[in-house]
Amino acid sequence: MHHILGQTRAVGILQTTLRTDRLHHAYIFHGPAGVGKFTTARAFGAVLLCHQPSTDPSGHITACGRCDSCKLLGHGDASKSSSTKTTDSGPTAVAHPDFHVVTKELARFSDNASIRNRKLMSIPVEVLRSALIEPVARSAQLGQAKVFIIDEAHLLNPTGQNLLLKTLEEPPPRTYIILVTDSEDRLLTTIRSRCQRIAFVPLSDQLVAQWLDDQPDQLDSDHRDWLIRFALGCPGRVRLAIDYDLFVWAQAVLPALEQMTEGAFPAQLGQQIAQFIDDFAKRWVKDHDGSSKEAANRLASALMAGVIAAHARSRIAQIASQCIPADPDASQALLEPWLGAVDALSATERELATNVNLSIVADHLVAMLYQSLNGFNSATISM
Repeated sequence: MHHILGQTRAVGILQTTLRTDRLHHAYIFHGPAGVGKFTTARAFGAVLLCHQPSTDPSGHITACGRCDSCKLLGHGDASKSSSTKTTDSGPTAVAHPDFHVVTKELARFSDNASIRNRKLMSIPVEVLRSALIEPVARSAQLGQAKVFIIDEAHLLNPTGQNLLLKTLEEPPPRTYIILVTDSEDRLLTTIRSRCQRIAFVPLSDQLVAQWLDDQPDQLDSDHRDWLIRFALGCPGRVRLAIDYDLFVWAQAVLPALEQMTEGAFPAQLGQQIAQFIDDFAKRWVKDHDGSSKEAANRLASALMAGVIAAHARSRIAQIASQCIPADPDASQALLEPWLGAVDALSATERELATNVNLSIVADHLVAMLYQSLNGFNSATISM
């Protein structure tokens, strides 16, 4: 697990459990999306399944890379497994008989046509039953252990979570279940109380930059700097922004925000924002078989809000650094327009939750942004 970037505390806890052989039967890896929870779960699972774990020079217990289990997982590192297929949540191991990844995408392989044809909004109970509840009772085929990773565990409905509860209460020996989630609050209290919770945190800007250095993408400095601001410490968020060309959104929307501060109203911006969101959602559904257009719209809307919020945070930080502490009223007046822009994004999120037409929501967002930013005296703040 030494390759996990920026999660020193989480990896340290897991390494301690391995060294002391005080392993828990169930874990919850929780934290923001895209910070390495799933990657860590796979690497931890590889060590649990390894027949001859070794200790590297840094003192980390790692998979040996030589036993039958490690070979099936890809030389001891499940994150680099050659025997995986890609889903929108990450690679899902398909070769190892004792390494199971439960995702909503498994519905596509159901024998039941009604399950296969569902939009992928949740993890069906039938998938949980066939991918975890039934195989969890079987003996480990390679004789070492069994590992089950439930990705996006918050997508289990209460029925599914209650079905899982009995397994968490009475797990078979040498069986390990890892729930990966960025919305831990959506898991039942009874589920959380039976798992060891491991928190994952956003990476620093420096670590995000380091992660970018290891990527194959050719980026100019403006694109790179924007990605680091947009990332919120989540490399997975950067990968999504690169793959779906979100910098194009920033290049179109952010100059319009600055024009608002000078009193100019961008009449076509709402339509443009709605088009960006719709195009993203269509591409997402095309790239992810069985995905819901509604869910893709919500994802795209959240990303658009992230583009605007990242700019607003940058401007707030810039203004705050130049404010005079002795004059809080003047400082508040300077900060208020961009704070209002953040509030406008929150209002838009509430509107989307009530299924208001996307074009109407986008136009209303632009109107609220203009109302907040119009007349902001940017000349008082150096750009």
